[in-house]
Amino acid sequence: MSFIPNPLITDIIRRIGSQGFRYLGPFIAAGPWFKEIVYSREVLLDVDLDEFMFNTRLGREESIYRPFLLRCVAEGHKTARYIESLRRLTQVGPSVEALEMLGEVAYSDLYTLFAFAVMLLCCGSYEQGMIVNRTFMARFETLQDAIDIADVVESQVRFIGPGGRRVFSGYIHYLEYPICYFDHNTDLTVCQHCLVFNYANRFHDMC
Repeated sequence: MSFIPNPLITDIIRRIGSQGFRYLGPFIAAGPWFKEIVYSREVLLDVDLDEFMFNTRLGREESIYRPFLLRCVAEGHKTARYIESLRRLTQVGPSVEALEMLGEVAYSDLYTLFAFAVMLLCCGSYEQGMIVNRTFMARFETLQDAIDIADVVESQVRFIGPGGRRVFSGYIHYLEYPICYFDHNTDLTVCQHCLVFNYANRFHDMC
């Protein structure tokens, strides 16, 4: 394949990968030359990892796709860094490194923004968590739209495999509660003021 300029073949593979990470599999299997191109920064930064977002099982430690995900993490891929930071926080527990990784990509989309708000609360950063939460809630016209995003993030955490070891115990605390907090304690009564508290408590119990 030496007659094809390396920048050209890299761009072709990058475009293919941007349609879905699974399309890169045949190139990895084709041999060292193609594998090196697939693992180049240009390709890894642009690869489509949406499947990881909505099936976070792919990011588990035992997943056969995890080595590829970690390569994307190392190159700074936003989705990869989100999935890995979420896994570390919910399985290992609070850490500055994991929170910073999540914070770097928090404003990429609504899922990462809500996850950042909840993780800040779970890790004891109440003031910053509430600031991020207000930014999140300001993006919606209806409460149901916000709940839909929150439910997806909860599914992401659940599927990535939280250990149920109460990793947030001793960290999570609220400096103050919204006036509705103790009345709105079910999915049917939650409101915009207590939504983030509701999910922080769920994650605390789940993880």
